[in-house]
Amino acid sequence: MKKIVPDPPASSIPQFDIPDFSLITPPSTEQCDALVHALTLTVQQTYSVLLDSEPGLQRDAMAMNIRLLCRMVSTLAKHSDLSV
Repeated sequence: MKKIVPDPPASSIPQFDIPDFSLITPPSTEQCDALVHALTLTVQQTYSVLLDSEPGLQRDAMAMNIRLLCRMVSTLAKHSDLSV
């Protein structure tokens, strides 16, 4: 049976697992909260651009950036009073 919608092309960006970040000297709770807020806004803006982009290297790179930003937000949230 012929597919109506073809499979998307395989991504050329490596799909490696991002290691956990660790903070040698964790910032203060206030600094963590400010960084989490800034990173969250960056993720939201990058995500909206990602959805408007055509498949390709730029879209793959934005997806990787979002993964990295989310990992950093999770790391910072461990040192603050925020729940993620």
